[in-house]
Amino acid sequence: MNRFFLLLAMVVMALPAAAMSPAGSYDEELYGRNKRQVTVKPQFEVNAGFITGGKLETKNLGKVKTNLSRPSLEVVGGVRLGKFVFAGVGTGVQYAYGECSLIEIFTDAPDSWGMVTIPIYANVRGYVPTRIILKPYVSVCIGGQVVATSNFSQEGYGKINGGIMMKFGAGLNISKFNFAMGMAAQNIEWVDEWGDTNFKAGNHAFYIEAGVTF
Repeated sequence: MNRFFLLLAMVVMALPAAAMSPAGSYDEELYGRNKRQVTVKPQFEVNAGFITGGKLETKNLGKVKTNLSRPSLEVVGGVRLGKFVFAGVGTGVQYAYGECSLIEIFTDAPDSWGMVTIPIYANVRGYVPTRIILKPYVSVCIGGQVVATSNFSQEGYGKINGGIMMKFGAGLNISKFNFAMGMAAQNIEWVDEWGDTNFKAGNHAFYIEAGVTF
């Protein structure tokens, strides 16, 4: 009998201690196991691309037929937020070549492009999560471009200035490889040797690119 009362007393003393222990600690541990954490990891790409000629839409001369084709090499770096979002910045180099019909408007102007530009932009992507190696996404790039050199300045016809640059497109990551296409818009300005602006123009064209993701 004494053993029974002793055991009962021990149980009664143990109850408050149990009540003071962290309530729901097991539930919290279980919730922690099941909770999906958003992973943040670096992501880099090197892409080679091509932007078709398009047309120049000037503010003072209307549409000018030209061939402003531009091969490009660009590097994009940033962070991948979980499975859905990528945010980063990009830069690289573009070389513009092709027919420049400005010679029909300004008879002493160069009749071809020879321009190297450096784009700098922010890039945001939205990915469609899949269980296979194919990862489709939509992409938006907004930034600007700097004209490093041009045949206009080298031949004494003033200089070409860069402006706003945007790209809107869709792409596909296949394992470590990247493919994308869409529309590109870039603004340029021609300032002659006397400092007068001959035109400000926007160029809208189609682009494609392919590269490797790290």
